[in-house]
This record gives sequence, structure tokens and C-alpha cells, in this order.
Amino acid sequence: MLVKTPAIKLGVEVRESRVEDGRLILAGVANAMPCTVEIGGKELVRLAGKLMRPAVVALALRSMLSKSD
Repeated sequence: MLVKTPAIKLGVEVRESRVEDGRLILAGVANAMPCTVEIGGKELVRLAGKLMRPAVVALALRSMLSKSD
């Protein structure tokens, strides 16, 4: 995953996901720095809604069925 800001671009690799205190925790590294993303319930519902678009679902299906990255 690539996170772009006006100041920097960070390559982010999610290595672990878990639920803790009612939040989704994604843990991994951003370039060489350990990082976490914490997503609360309402934000998770909004994100899931944005990901349910046909183009995103089709991309996920193509990615699961393809043999290469």
C-alpha cells in the first residue's frame, strides 16, 4: 500500500490485524518505521461502504484470481 501526503510518500505493509477495545487495529511498517492504524466502529462502517463499489469489488476479485501481483 502506498500512502501519499504533500510532504512524503510512505510504503506501508500491514502485517497484522486484530480487534481491540472495539477498534480494528492494523499493525505493520511504514517504510522502516513500525506503525499502527486504529479504526473505530463508525469509521469502519463508512470505509466498508466506500469499498463496496463495483470497481473495488471487481479489483479484489481479479486480484484473488490472478497468478501475479
